[in-house]
Amino acid sequence: MPLRDLIDRYGGKALRYSAVSAVGVTVTQVLIVVFYKGLDWKAWVANFAAVTISSGPAYLLNRQWVWGKNDEHSVTREVLPFWGMSLLGLLLSTGGVAIVSNYTDATIAVSATNIAAFGVLWVGKFLILEHVLFRGEHVSVAAAEPFVAPDPSDITTRDDA
Repeated sequence: MPLRDLIDRYGGKALRYSAVSAVGVTVTQVLIVVFYKGLDWKAWVANFAAVTISSGPAYLLNRQWVWGKNDEHSVTREVLPFWGMSLLGLLLSTGGVAIVSNYTDATIAVSATNIAAFGVLWVGKFLILEHVLFRGEHVSVAAAEPFVAPDPSDITTRDDA
């Protein structure tokens, strides 16, 4: 599929997915710093808790905002598979964090390992969410109605009224 077709098919959804991912990464990283540096938890425990806490909002934001699903949640078709992917990322990141923490206690190294582990799964997770879990409907970017700014001469002010 040519790049233009991919952008047309997934562009808006991919941007929203990226935004949700940015929120998830931010929440996870703040929690890792609080738990690891602030509360002096072991690196793997801090990572486990941070990922577990941030997965719930990530599911809800992806489901409703990215894929526009507002109906009942399917535990077997949506919730469990989403948590399964989160668990895979959790296992990968926790294992990486445990290994890295044997060589350094730098918070930045723990955070970077977490981000790298989830980054590996990021594209695959999008494709699974799109084609399996939430089965997105594709609205062409070209078919979407463009935003048209109002004509400044049509705008009235209090002085005009």
